Amino acid sequence: MSTSITALPRPRQALAARTQRAAGLSQSPTSKGPHSAGRVRLTRRGRLTVLLIFLALALAAFTFVGGPAASTGTSHHSVAATVVVQPGQTLWDIAREVAPHADPRVVVAQITELNDLSDPGAIRAGQPIYVPTP
Repeated sequence: MSTSITALPRPRQALAARTQRAAGLSQSPTSKGPHSAGRVRLTRRGRLTVLLIFLALALAAFTFVGGPAASTGTSHHSVAATVVVQPGQTLWDIAREVAPHADPRVVVAQITELNDLSDPGAIRAGQPIYVPTP
């Protein structure tokens, strides 16, 4: 006894669809199957790679676009001189001596800020303090 297998002829449309699926092509451009043409699917590793590349490019852009951080010769701090407190002298007296034509309240505030004084009345004789220069 012998057995023979005979393949039945298939319609051409079904054969063409099967050939396209085997080649990884979609049947129509609007199909949403896993092998649709034009669709990119990233894995977790791929998304991480894209994120790292984006961050590296952003860092490079900020580095090249940003200005230099070099110090210049200009000073942005107010110019100050040093005065030694005499016995019985207060900040009010010092402010009137340093800036006779300015408001003493403003000058006392500047002296307090320059010397980081928490209590302006706690200065001692012989203590050097910074005073603003006009």
